[in-house]
Amino acid sequence: MNDDRRLLDALGRGRRRLLAVALTGMLVLAQLLLGAANPAGACACGAFFDPVDQRTDAGVLRETAILSLDDGVETIIMGLALDGTRTGSTLLMPTPSVPEVSAASSGTLREMQTATAPREEVEYDLWGDNPFLAGSGAPGGSAPTGGTGVTVHEQSRVGDYDVAVLEGGADSVRTWLAENGYELTDSVSVLLDPYAEEGWVFTAVRYAADAELGGEMEPLRIDFPSDELVYPMRFSQAATQRQSLSLFVLSDQPMRRTDGSVDGQRVQRPWIADPTLWDWDWSDPTLRELTGTAAAEAADGIEDETRHRIVTEFDISGEPGSFSEDFTFGPDPEADHVVPTYTVTEIVTFAGFPVGWLLVAAGVVTALALIVAAASLASARRARRRARG
Repeated sequence: MNDDRRLLDALGRGRRRLLAVALTGMLVLAQLLLGAANPAGACACGAFFDPVDQRTDAGVLRETAILSLDDGVETIIMGLALDGTRTGSTLLMPTPSVPEVSAASSGTLREMQTATAPREEVEYDLWGDNPFLAGSGAPGGSAPTGGTGVTVHEQSRVGDYDVAVLEGGADSVRTWLAENGYELTDSVSVLLDPYAEEGWVFTAVRYAADAELGGEMEPLRIDFPSDELVYPMRFSQAATQRQSLSLFVLSDQPMRRTDGSVDGQRVQRPWIADPTLWDWDWSDPTLRELTGTAAAEAADGIEDETRHRIVTEFDISGEPGSFSEDFTFGPDPEADHVVPTYTVTEIVTFAGFPVGWLLVAAGVVTALALIVAAASLASARRARRRARG
């Protein structure tokens, strides 16, 4: 009897040691999985797109402008949409005062578009595809022109463009443009009158006779004194199809449209934030100027916050008749900051297997070990009771 009891006790101790070793192994495995797992890249199909490829082609540049108002001077960096087949085609840009027109760089627009592109967010996935199922997945001086009633503030060559800055009555401006080879459609021509009556100045732009048409054309920079931030749009009433454009407004706070025509258009603000707070450093000279970055870095004693400027992006579209007023902008301090994102999923793996499924497997093994241990202990107790009896 004593020999049988000693045998049963030895078997019980052996089972307990085996159980302890199994539990210890499961705990070590779980710690390794959680502490030493490495992420493996996977494409979140349908949510991912390449912001640089989709937002910086020539077509986008022709519909994009950057606006800034600083110390009573408004700056517009404007991508142009001229007929690329004839040198007489004219773009007419009205401004409330005499502008200074200079060449700009398409790199300025490109950097603004890239700086406000959606940011990547990484989503960690512990599961991936079920490994137990099939399938897998990834200016010059002003000079009145004799007899025309038009003041020609500037007539010059700017890059590939001929530029004329004119002021006067609508009929006189129309006559001067026609006599000097600047072509306007009748639908645009009739819209000169309201601007002329309000005393606005017209900047006429056309391709120079020797310009190489085709390829990417450089935008223009227009600076002019202004009491408010304005973007002329009434000429868009002459369009024959729905109009759309993107405007990037630089200011010290979020901005909103304040003109009366806003309700007739689709207006979205996909970006409201300072890109430098989202891992961006301005490199384009014009953007460094407009954001105050260059001045802040050149001068001592200027606090860092003076170089931060909010970019409010406006995505606007509407029927031609909806553009009955020029766009005006004002502060919107209550607006929430908006930074669009896209998601990239990274599957967390260990030894090539998704961690989630390995943890499930470890849990199953642990549960089985506990069941076996419990059954063994129960069997040992019954054997001891029989031995005593």
